[in-house]
Amino acid sequence: SGKINRKALPEVDLYAVDTTAEYVAPENEQQKELCRLIESVLGCEKVGINDNFFDIGGDSLKAIEYVSEAHNEGIYFKLQNVFDYPTVKALNECIENGDKQNISFNDIDFNRVNRVLEKNKLECITAPEKSDVGNVLIAGATGYLGIHILADYLDNDTGTAYCLVRGKDKEDSNNRLKELLNFYFGDKYADMNRIEVICADLQKYKFGLSNEKYADLSGNVDTVINAAANTKHYGSYKYFYETNVKTVKSIIELCKDSDAKLIHISTISISGKNFENETAKCLSETDRLFYESDLYIGQSFDTVYVRSKFEAEIAVLEAIADGLQAQIMRMGNLTNRFSDGKFQKNYESHAFLQRLRAFLNLGVVPDYILSLYSEFTPIDEAANAVMTIARHYTPNYNVFHIYSKNVVYISKLLTYMNELGVPVKAVSEVEFSSVLRKTTEQTQNKHVFEAFIGDMDENEHLNYESDIKIKNDFTVEYLKLLGFEWNDIGLEYIRKYVKYLQIIGYLN
Repeated sequence: SGKINRKALPEVDLYAVDTTAEYVAPENEQQKELCRLIESVLGCEKVGINDNFFDIGGDSLKAIEYVSEAHNEGIYFKLQNVFDYPTVKALNECIENGDKQNISFNDIDFNRVNRVLEKNKLECITAPEKSDVGNVLIAGATGYLGIHILADYLDNDTGTAYCLVRGKDKEDSNNRLKELLNFYFGDKYADMNRIEVICADLQKYKFGLSNEKYADLSGNVDTVINAAANTKHYGSYKYFYETNVKTVKSIIELCKDSDAKLIHISTISISGKNFENETAKCLSETDRLFYESDLYIGQSFDTVYVRSKFEAEIAVLEAIADGLQAQIMRMGNLTNRFSDGKFQKNYESHAFLQRLRAFLNLGVVPDYILSLYSEFTPIDEAANAVMTIARHYTPNYNVFHIYSKNVVYISKLLTYMNELGVPVKAVSEVEFSSVLRKTTEQTQNKHVFEAFIGDMDENEHLNYESDIKIKNDFTVEYLKLLGFEWNDIGLEYIRKYVKYLQIIGYLN
């Protein structure tokens, strides 16, 4: 058939642990130290080498603390390793012999989906006519991007927005969405007269709806916007597959049943990188470009989140090859609204913000990152870009890179911060490492070290550079043809960004 062989896709086999097994003592000094660290972090006694970290009280936050404490003792492993190897015995083997869970897609034939992507190029652009998106179904309407897409739809379109919202019952789901609309927009959409809230669970068969309700939904929807995802970067792959891949397949089936178009929200992180340096224009022979016409270019998948989003894209592209009308929006770093600086409600979970806050709390950044840039993609502009493309749907183009090209280099960001009264300076790698190390001895500042856990190598060097260069010239030019352009990200935007975070108490 030419389809990707699903059996060929890499699997992650998590260690199966018998939680009823008897205590097994450490067999070497490193195992002994790992057991001691777990006892300290979890506040328990006599941890054996076959005890599962998560079965004896561990969670994501405790896992971060565990990695941080181990790193402080000179034992280096990644946060994801704790989830993939949750026992001391398995983790010790990983440390000694290398991570056997590394994922590669080199043996998979992507020719069929690559043919789907061929026209996402500058030389192929023509401006399509504007069309009516009709009634929309929004999955993930309570998320930061989803709720702004909903607002943009209510402001610019005339149909009904069906919103799938998890809850105990319809009243609970309705209240959840109403509360969030109020948080982000005040009483602007208080009447909710064009919103139909549906109490549903994306992970259940037909979203937990009765056959009658599912059929009724299928018969009324013209466009499905999937903005739902688990965006945490670490955890069990099985969970990420259930939430980020399997649900997408269910949404694809709904689109087929209803003959609806699909707008699937993905992430630019599937490229394998998040940062570029100032010399990106001077490409070396080893540099790889990642365009809207690309899917797999040999990039690595260091987090289960990114891997799951990549596999979700495969599912959508295969469906397009089979005739589904669908488009993929690979989103960049979604930040505060351009209009007023307001940020997402669950701001503590935003990885970029955690790093930025850590740098600002330290008051220093390593000088080797000055030539890198920070990308700020305001959420209101991102939502409008997505909907602008949706309102001009054409099957000719199916992948877009939605992020602002008006980036801010770290050197310039430091200048802005100092102008705004937030003192931060560049220091040598040695001095930065020394300042960072001291935070592990200060209870109130442990979050600083922990913010960089996923970014550091064994020498505490922050790895933000990559040989992959992301390109979005096709998307930028296409949006210009449709009348959309990104606003400038300068001092005034950063001022609103910082002011809001200070108001809510996240930045001193």
